[in-house]
Amino acid sequence: MAVTRTALLLICAFSVQAVPEQCLQDPARTQPCPHLIYKQAQLTDKQGNNTKQLVCVCLSDFTDLQTQPSSEAERVRQRMRLKSLAAQLNMDEQTLLELIRY
Repeated sequence: MAVTRTALLLICAFSVQAVPEQCLQDPARTQPCPHLIYKQAQLTDKQGNNTKQLVCVCLSDFTDLQTQPSSEAERVRQRMRLKSLAAQLNMDEQTLLELIRY
């Protein structure tokens, strides 16, 4: 029984390390996210190396960027929001788009 408990504790310890500390969300969010998903993505780390990482994404914050624009004005608004969010989240636009696609 003690071995089983120890094994469970080890599994939990390793699992906690794999979960991201922060989620990708709108910087203006103040409440907990109602729709979180976890995705594995190829990201560039601080040393400039491409690595697979587990990323937590608050999909609720990006629904407006996941739909096809119905007009030119909507397309421009989406593009401006994407640029703004990418800058605030310190990532390139293509990576952000890949992460928020469900």
